[in-house]
Amino acid sequence: MTGQNFDACLDFVRTAEGGYSDDPKDTGNWLPDEKGEDTLIGSCYGVSAPLLAAWMKPAKVTAEDMKNLDLGTFDAIARSRFWNPLSCSALPAGIDLMVFDFGWNCGVGTSAHLLQRMAGTTPDGQIGNRTLEALNQAEIDDILPQIDPDALSVLHARLGLPPSSGIGPEVRRALARRGGMTLLMVLVLSGMQEREYRARADFRRWGKGWLARTRRRTETALAMVTAAAVRDAQPS
Repeated sequence: MTGQNFDACLDFVRTAEGGYSDDPKDTGNWLPDEKGEDTLIGSCYGVSAPLLAAWMKPAKVTAEDMKNLDLGTFDAIARSRFWNPLSCSALPAGIDLMVFDFGWNCGVGTSAHLLQRMAGTTPDGQIGNRTLEALNQAEIDDILPQIDPDALSVLHARLGLPPSSGIGPEVRRALARRGGMTLLMVLVLSGMQEREYRARADFRRWGKGWLARTRRRTETALAMVTAAAVRDAQPS
């Protein structure tokens, strides 16, 4: 487990979020002033107006500040407010992206809760030694029953098994290979994250984009898992 994927995960977030946006329907683009009136500041790379205001405090934030948000500030915010609180440097490649990007999109606490639920620990929103130890010690039989039917089909394809394999011994043997457990966890998290999106009150407005992002996040995370397994298999 290393933090070497930070730049790749950050690139994913920046691409997924896009540049400056001043969509008035997005509540994250507005900032209340001293009079209690909301000002349209916009967002950039997914950095909301309240987040940039908290970062720049006590300086006042303007729409121009948001439009000109530099990559250095974006990097610093991402590392300080999301990557580090979610302990992503201690997570396996692929899991780090799933947790980091979902945390950026839905909140650090929500992302941490899902990871902890999957690992079978108390979901307190704090990814520390207890959660990391639970992830390291998790057994296939702890995680496999949590997988959604759609994700199970993807798992079978990734493992080179027929769709009728279910979650029986053949699947368990395949998962015991290098990278198999992380592959499984990515797919379980993907299903959990999709369900979280669908349960949100504003899913009808933003849901199509959220689900598309989940698919891209999952595909990218699976590629990271494969690349890490190849690296680990190479002689040192």
